[in-house]
Amino acid sequence: MVENRFPTSGLSSEYGDIVIDSVTAPVVVEIRYQGALILSEVYSPDADSKIYIREVGELAILLIDKSDFMTQNGYTGYESILLNISIIGTTTISKDVTIYQSIVDFLGSLDVTLLKQIPLSRSTNKSTGIGRTEWISFYGTGTLKAYVVRKGTTADLAATYNVVTYSLPEKIYNTNVSPSVIATLAGCTEADLIYYNIYVSTDSIIRFTMDERNYPDKKTFVFRNCFGAQETFTCTGSEKSERKWTRSFGNIDNKQVSISRDLVNKLTANTGYLSDEDLEVLEDMLNSDQICLLDEYGLQEVVILEENFNDTSRKDELKVIEFGYRFAKNNQSGSRYKKFIKPRIFSPEFDETFN
Repeated sequence: MVENRFPTSGLSSEYGDIVIDSVTAPVVVEIRYQGALILSEVYSPDADSKIYIREVGELAILLIDKSDFMTQNGYTGYESILLNISIIGTTTISKDVTIYQSIVDFLGSLDVTLLKQIPLSRSTNKSTGIGRTEWISFYGTGTLKAYVVRKGTTADLAATYNVVTYSLPEKIYNTNVSPSVIATLAGCTEADLIYYNIYVSTDSIIRFTMDERNYPDKKTFVFRNCFGAQETFTCTGSEKSERKWTRSFGNIDNKQVSISRDLVNKLTANTGYLSDEDLEVLEDMLNSDQICLLDEYGLQEVVILEENFNDTSRKDELKVIEFGYRFAKNNQSGSRYKKFIKPRIFSPEFDETFN
């Protein structure tokens, strides 16, 4: 047997087939993960004396367990998958193969070395603003830095700061890079920020540019992107709510009686105006099977119901996308109790003993 193609690493969507030449008799292919045998199959050579072992990348992704979203910096629970693949015949070929999650096919423009340096997002320039939440993930190689440009009294000021250092290169780490965090790091207010670059390598940055406009209806979603990394997307347009009941009826004593009512509260989000890079992040989110809405009460799991994803190449038309979603929990009739607060001149903290 002779190796024709047998890479030792690759992105899951692009790893491709393992090809072995000069196979004269059936062989056994065994794949092990963490020492356990997870697959054993017999392969027979074709007319050209070759065997093809397919979908290794897809198999590796099935071994990844879902982890909950994080609200603090640290290891996300996602990492590369190390497989041992053995081809056993008259001789044996055995290799350790490392697979890195990438649901998107990057058409050869992204290799493993570059993947372990870049911010794990399909965008390299995101818009943010005061009070927004931004999370970004990297493979744990080196020190994460922030190059911050802020307003000064006479001129703009710029400085580089160390954010955090990670040292396990096969694991994905989540980092909070919200404007509030960066402003504290730079010793200024969020309103002073102009933009900031987050990077491990200066060749592979993601820029967060501050938008000074106020969006009263903005909604921030947290999702698991194509790399298995935690990312955020903020919709700045208005939102609509539509409640729909599905009812079942029965007949009792010649009367129709309502037996059950199933309520679905469909919410329609409007993204606001998007750039081409924003569209790729949105596509990642709509394609994700793990999405939460981030609100003042924390993370609320949601399910995407439908979308109106129409893109145009026309330069005179702004890109705006709408998508419908619902909260994942079965009970769609939700409310939060708020106590009645009597109007008063002074705040509750007023010292009534003052005279």
